[in-house]
Amino acid sequence: MKRIAGLIFVLAIAATAQAQQDFSKVEITTTKVGGAVYMLQGAGGNIGLSVGEDGILVVDDQYAPLAPKIRAAIKSISDKPIRLVVNTHYHGDHTGGNEFFGAEAPIIAQENVRKRLASGATVLGNAVPP
Repeated sequence: MKRIAGLIFVLAIAATAQAQQDFSKVEITTTKVGGAVYMLQGAGGNIGLSVGEDGILVVDDQYAPLAPKIRAAIKSISDKPIRLVVNTHYHGDHTGGNEFFGAEAPIIAQENVRKRLASGATVLGNAVPP
């Protein structure tokens, strides 16, 4: 029982910390991994980019408030259009920018991720973005 109470306490703190995060202070950093592959870091999960002659593949898109900063970081690498966004899983730090980036490119995800996003699921009481 103590383990469950401890887990609930940790999850509550994590949810509160996320809700209070000031995204205006987050900076998006860019790292060239090699060749045409890049990693962006900001808040939450990292973002992967593959830049090709015909456009850009984006893997995950972090939190919604960071989408304009993420887009600016991508533009600093290439002016090519985003052709595809891949969601690796449904947490908001991987799918939060879907609405923003979905206006530019199709979004694909594994079937269960798609179902969770479409169902209006919640994580720690927060709505999962569609």
